[in-house]
Amino acid sequence: MPDNGQPAPLLEVSDLTVVYGGAPRPAVEGADLVLERAGSLGLAGESGSGKSTLAHAVLGLLPATARRTGTVRFAGAELASGSAAYRTLRWKRMSVVLQDAMNAFNPVVTMGEQIAEIWTTHQRTGWREALEKAQGLVQRVGLESSAVDRFPFELSGGMRQRAAIAMAVALSPDLVVVDEPTSALDVLSANTVVDVINAAREETGAAFLVISHDISVIARTCARACVLREGRVVEEGETPKLLEAPEHEVTRRLILAIPRLPLAETGGAS
Repeated sequence: MPDNGQPAPLLEVSDLTVVYGGAPRPAVEGADLVLERAGSLGLAGESGSGKSTLAHAVLGLLPATARRTGTVRFAGAELASGSAAYRTLRWKRMSVVLQDAMNAFNPVVTMGEQIAEIWTTHQRTGWREALEKAQGLVQRVGLESSAVDRFPFELSGGMRQRAAIAMAVALSPDLVVVDEPTSALDVLSANTVVDVINAAREETGAAFLVISHDISVIARTCARACVLREGRVVEEGETPKLLEAPEHEVTRRLILAIPRLPLAETGGAS
């Protein structure tokens, strides 16, 4: 508990540095982050800026070749690198939606069976009840109930991404990390996924850490944002203010990269 008697932030990252194997420089260096309970924080940056590495360090998902220093605190408790505590936290208190949703699913097992396994494994729910819960869950993210009978390859990329988000919030965790949720999706599918993220955040009250090279996705999903460059946080603040008055060159470049199409002319001569 902090000195003022208020609950500790849900996530506190201090001076976090990650080095892969014999790499000449860190993938993440000296990162500091704070995410409040039920808050939303975006990590924006170019490819290779260290966004996903930082998130994987928070989740304890770094490979054995990586060396992590610095401090990660979750709900006030420090999580050491490789800590066994992560095993009790994953899914129940922290979950992740991976960049390529197809990698999150077994291609030869139906969606319903894979989603139901969350409850049978973590809450010892009966199989029939778990399948019913899976059906309700996919409907909550805008999919037809019949999606539970289909295999992952029978769903579009946007549908798989929505199913992955559904799985991530199934057990009402405190923290959901979403890595590049709209990568490789068409504009309409990406908009739907953004809407699903916002709806899930409001419905569950979970804190969301959203990672994207597309700063417009961060703008639509997160109250605060951090911009990374070469493994360092170069700018941080409330998202609207950061977009309106960016201070760092990288932030300005990310904003300029947002597509802006001219409005089509409509109507005839008056």
